[in-house]
Amino acid sequence: MLRAVVGSMFLVIAATKLIGTADTVEYLEAIGWGQWFRYLTGSLDLVGAVLLFVPRCTFFGAVVLISSVGTATVLSMTVLSGDAHWGGLAYVLQPLILTSLAVALAWLTWPLRPDPISARASSKNQ
Repeated sequence: MLRAVVGSMFLVIAATKLIGTADTVEYLEAIGWGQWFRYLTGSLDLVGAVLLFVPRCTFFGAVVLISSVGTATVLSMTVLSGDAHWGGLAYVLQPLILTSLAVALAWLTWPLRPDPISARASSKNQ
């Protein structure tokens, strides 16, 4: 369920960035990095969201999304912190919450994490 919700949210976010709607152009102008960065992060959001829907690739999709939205979180807390509009609480909380959801997905789908059920079963057999 979490994969579907987060994946759907990032598909919408990717579309808004790639199309240039929902204040994404103005947001990137406020950062000062130009519109190439909007296309880069929109592409990363799209790739990450698609990977979330592939069960074996969910971890990697979450890592891609963490890199994209995590950067937005850092920029919102640093570069845009003094801006009256873009430094507001809503513009800081949104990427922070999305980063937290992507981190949760990465943690839950970490490929090297032992399966608790099989670990319990093997300890009972020994």
